[in-house]
Amino acid sequence: MNGLGLACFVGLGGAAGTLLRYGIGRWTAARDKPAYYGTLTVNLVGSLAMGALIGIGLEQRDAAMYAFAGIGVLGGLTTYSTLNVQKATLIRGGSAGRRTLVYYLIATYAGGLAMTAAGYGLAYLFHH
Repeated sequence: MNGLGLACFVGLGGAAGTLLRYGIGRWTAARDKPAYYGTLTVNLVGSLAMGALIGIGLEQRDAAMYAFAGIGVLGGLTTYSTLNVQKATLIRGGSAGRRTLVYYLIATYAGGLAMTAAGYGLAYLFHH
């Protein structure tokens, strides 16, 4: 497949992932939960799913599917920019906000690493 075809797969997947992230954000807000709950959820789920895609070797076996699912859907679903805005907002929230920020950072980075490893391990275990 040529570069333009792969770019189209990335774009379609990105649109789907972005809409999914938006929906999860709206769902979180409708339940009167802080915005970072939705962001943490999509980032951890995205980490788990990306670990699974890598665990089954999708990036090596099917470039088009990896472009759609990995780069597109999961790239659109997960969000680094929103995470940074929320970190800045929590910093301005006084000592309670800064305490929440510490937990949020631990959950995001350590949790993301753990979820990626779990996704990889589970996919590798069941695929091989």
